[in-house]
Amino acid sequence: MKEILLVEDDETVGNIILYYLGNNPTYRVSWAKNASEAIAEAEKKPDIILLDICLPDVNGVTLCRKLRETLYCPIIFISCLDDEETIIKALETGGDDYLTKPFSGKMLEAHIEANLRRIKIERDRDRAAEEKGMISFEDFVIDRDTHSLIRAGVTYHLAPIEYAILMYFISTPGKIISPDDLYEIIWEKPGYGDVRTVVTHVYNLRKIVEPDISNPKYIINVRGYGYCFHPIGALTST
Repeated sequence: MKEILLVEDDETVGNIILYYLGNNPTYRVSWAKNASEAIAEAEKKPDIILLDICLPDVNGVTLCRKLRETLYCPIIFISCLDDEETIIKALETGGDDYLTKPFSGKMLEAHIEANLRRIKIERDRDRAAEEKGMISFEDFVIDRDTHSLIRAGVTYHLAPIEYAILMYFISTPGKIISPDDLYEIIWEKPGYGDVRTVVTHVYNLRKIVEPDISNPKYIINVRGYGYCFHPIGALTST
C-alpha cells in the first residue's frame, strides 16, 4: 500500500483527486487542507506528496522547502499556475515534478507511478551495490545513507530527482550527455524537446555542488552537446 499525502485547500479539487485515486486499491490517501495539517501528516512519512501551490496559510513552494528538511519522498506540485517562473521556483525548492490543473485521473496516476518507480529503482540499485557511506570530493561530501550533500559545513537534503541526477553524473564521469538524453534516463520517458525541467534541476544542483556557480568545475556545460561531470579532486569512497 502506497501512502499518498494530498495537500489541497480546494474542496472540489480535493474530492475529485480522492475519487481518482480511490479507484486504485494500492493507494491510501491522506488529505491536508493547509500547511499546518500537511506538516503534521508528513510526520507519518508518506511515499509521495501531491502539493498545491496556492494554500491558505503558507505558499506551497515555501512548504516544500520546509518538508525537504526531513523528507526524501517525491513531491509532485499540482497547480493551476503554469507560468515558467512559478514552475522553476517550485522545482528549485525541492519539487520533483509539476502537473498543471486541470488533469485527468490517468495523467495523475501516470505521474505518481513514474515517480514511485524511479525512486524504487534507485533504492534497489543502492541495495544491490551496497552503496552506503560517504563519497568525498574536494569541495563536498555525499552521504548515501541520508541522500544529502555537505559543503562548507552546510548539509543540503537533496530531492529524489536531484540525488538521481547527481548519482548518474558521478557514475559516468567524463561522459557528455544531452539534456534530452538525461531526461529520458532519469524520468524514464521521452523529453520531446522540453528540457526546461532538466535545466532547472541541474542549475539547482550546481548551486549546491559548486563553490563558485559562475565558474563551475564539477558539472560542466559542453556548448552544443550537453553536460559533463568532472570529479575534480575526488578523494575517497567508503
